[in-house]
Amino acid sequence: MGIKNHAFLLSLLNPELQGVDPFSPNLTQNQMEMIAMECKFNPWYFFREIAKAPPQSGNVAVRLQANRGNVALWWLYFNHITQFLIQPRQTGKSLSTDSLMVLLLGVICVNTKINLLTKNDQLRRMNIVRIKELLEELPPYLYLKRADDLNNTEELTINALGNRYSTNVPQSSPKGADNMGRGLTTPTVHVDEAPFQNHIEIALKAALPGMNAAREAAEREGAPYGLIFTTTAGKKDDRDGAFIYQELMESAPWTEQFFDCLDRLQLEETIRVNSRNGKIRVRSIFNHRQLGRTDEWMLRALEDSFQSGDSANRDFFNMWTHGSQTNPIPIALLERMSGSLMEPLYCHISAQERYITRWYIP
Repeated sequence: MGIKNHAFLLSLLNPELQGVDPFSPNLTQNQMEMIAMECKFNPWYFFREIAKAPPQSGNVAVRLQANRGNVALWWLYFNHITQFLIQPRQTGKSLSTDSLMVLLLGVICVNTKINLLTKNDQLRRMNIVRIKELLEELPPYLYLKRADDLNNTEELTINALGNRYSTNVPQSSPKGADNMGRGLTTPTVHVDEAPFQNHIEIALKAALPGMNAAREAAEREGAPYGLIFTTTAGKKDDRDGAFIYQELMESAPWTEQFFDCLDRLQLEETIRVNSRNGKIRVRSIFNHRQLGRTDEWMLRALEDSFQSGDSANRDFFNMWTHGSQTNPIPIALLERMSGSLMEPLYCHISAQERYITRWYIP
């Protein structure tokens, strides 16, 4: 893709860890301390060497697999860029975000609260279960679990570090949404499935002032912070979906060319120039091919989901729907249309103005 800064995924701050298995039962105390320090200051080491997904079947956990979606997610977060990540269902955006939260909760942060806002109690419980399972897959010397840690369906704590992970769901009334939003005053907030959350605009506008103050405090301390939206596509003619869609479309589209910015200031300027209204926000939208999945995988996922029409368009083709009628175009043709979309052959960022030009011809 012509990206010069492409090797950061392989970074290793401490060369003494080269070839050391962090899951070995024969690690010395010094090696365990070096691994913990590497994870604290080098998130790419954590995602590459430590984080594992619980097994879907059998007993063996599996390593995370890097793809364009999760690399963009993690890179933007550690550069403190507000982002929208949209992917088809079953492509791992929840696992990617939860792995980030485990790193923050269990390794990097100290005396920090992290908030999740998701669309219902079922997703809240599922999210807590995933975080617990990911924590359990850490090497024992990295999981600082204590008997007094909270372990319920709404909150998790790592009291040894003073960290808390809290979950929230939408409220049925505008006043309730405002009150709930005022409680999201933490440096890191993850909003999941925002287009499907009742009164999401009220909740976010109530949350942002306090969230900004918390983020400024985190920046002074050199601590992580960021605002992440993960979702499948929603409905443009729905009140809550329309609000998120507008915010999404005012954000700069993701490009791996961002990796080659000289520093965070140049990154922010590039994002500002390429977004509507000068907002420092990025929308990262990836189809199944861009995430390493085949067309055959997509067809099978559709068949197994029993979905068709607008719901399939939203969940699998990243299409924001409008109107209540189902799409008359057959699913197989929609899949071919989605698969025929071209990526730019290359992108160019002008040196002075920082405008991005996407080229579709040689």
